Amino acid sequence: MAGRPRRREGVGRKTRRYLPALLWHLQRRGGGGRGAVVSVRTRDVCGVDRRCGMAVRELMMRLVEKGLAKRYKRGVYLIEREALEEVLTALREWI
Repeated sequence: MAGRPRRREGVGRKTRRYLPALLWHLQRRGGGGRGAVVSVRTRDVCGVDRRCGMAVRELMMRLVEKGLAKRYKRGVYLIEREALEEVLTALREWI
């Protein structure tokens, strides 16, 4: 089959640019707070930057595919506090 080569396991170059912002957000929100889940809103991570929003969506959907996060509604993802270390490890591997 001619065309584009298959995508590798890691994330793309443009998406990788926004990984540190997501990591910082998760570390800040996940440490010792209340509740059983940590919510990730793309607006909180990126503000109004649409490119960042699409990159964070791509990263979070990959976590959803792995079963580490759940999509709550558009732009909002939930991560169980117990799985937070596993999520941070997965994100660090993608850097």
